[in-house]
Amino acid sequence: MINIDEMKKRILGTLEEAGNECVISLLPDVIDPTGDRRELEILTRSLRELLSEGSISIRMTSLPHGRQPLSAVDGLAEIDKLSSNYIFNTHERCWEDSRSEGPPYFQIPEPEVVLTKTGREKSVALLEKLGHEWWR
Repeated sequence: MINIDEMKKRILGTLEEAGNECVISLLPDVIDPTGDRRELEILTRSLRELLSEGSISIRMTSLPHGRQPLSAVDGLAEIDKLSSNYIFNTHERCWEDSRSEGPPYFQIPEPEVVLTKTGREKSVALLEKLGHEWWR
């Protein structure tokens, strides 16, 4: 199982190009999901640390409401909800947000991770040192 430091590096490395990503879409980019609940625990702890360090911010995104930035406190609260909102789809072998419904889709606000200036500097340094998707 991946450790928190490695997960944080992978998150920063993945965000370097796009700058932002919904959490549910970010997870399969940084690990090969197995459905082990520890995957969510490590992701949650990693995101909490990155937010506390100022490397990321959190915003909520949906079609009806667009993108709405959250304070650090509200961002931490959203991160803490991940383990109760996400379920593993064994057929598709991926984590899904249990609140997602549709059609129409993308109506429920979901957390999005946004790379900050500090995070971008860290991510660029990581990629220069380790290379793109070094974990693959």
